[in-house]
Amino acid sequence: MIGRILIVEDSPSLALTFRLHLGGLGHAIFQANDGKEALELLTQQTFDLILLDLELPDMSGVDILRLVRGYARPPAVVVVTARSSAQQAEALVLEGAFDYLVKPFNGPRLVTTVNNALGYAALQHARFARPSPATRTHRYGVAVTWTGNMGSGTSHYRAYNRNHIISTPGRPPIPGSSDPLFLGDATRWNPEQLLVAAVSACHKLWYLHLCAEAGVVVTDYEDDAEGSMAETADGSGHFTAIVLHPRVIISPTSDPKRARHLHEAAHEKCFIANSLNFPVRCEALVMVDA
Repeated sequence: MIGRILIVEDSPSLALTFRLHLGGLGHAIFQANDGKEALELLTQQTFDLILLDLELPDMSGVDILRLVRGYARPPAVVVVTARSSAQQAEALVLEGAFDYLVKPFNGPRLVTTVNNALGYAALQHARFARPSPATRTHRYGVAVTWTGNMGSGTSHYRAYNRNHIISTPGRPPIPGSSDPLFLGDATRWNPEQLLVAAVSACHKLWYLHLCAEAGVVVTDYEDDAEGSMAETADGSGHFTAIVLHPRVIISPTSDPKRARHLHEAAHEKCFIANSLNFPVRCEALVMVDA
């Protein structure tokens, strides 16, 4: 099984060991020496497998594992650790890592683990590539009307404002603009905020639905969602992640463990999150109503 492999390892000798055993097998090998380099590569490219050192100089490998676990097309992750941290590595398998390697390890063990992990990743990616056939099709129409002509249209960059109205029959209009960094009106909603809001609202609606079915009584729900967008040198950009921070209060008779688990189920079902090509993470807090 041939794949794209990202080695996240700050030890030059161990990184060289990886390359010596894997480089001649046809894999495309990439390397990051610390967490920052790894995150940069992960925002630019897709990988089938990450060989991930848990003890990086600038962050814990656990943070990277939890990040990629939320990707729409997550790579398999094999964590690499010292013998003293083997128990932690075993726990990370329960969190989503495919397997772990304890230093020092031999070449055959590495190659076998990599082959197994790539096979697992291929099966997972094939499953995501074959979505369930649609039983119904829904259409959503909105009108966006620009209201920012100040007399000379777009005669130059500062000659117009970015204001617009988002409308659809039977609903209150939404005053929109661009981000103030791009000369927009700070009192109006910008498209980036609306995207984050759509993800947050979709997750909330699915979560409440699943709780109602599961007998978990939610009495309060708030979410401080946040999106991150990277702007490139040519002025274009793309979202790199959205993180939801729902704070949920449940009744004393409800099961907190089940309430937390239902966030994972809601994330899997969210229409909006399933339509995005960047990770959406949910860091939920569940409290019992006193």
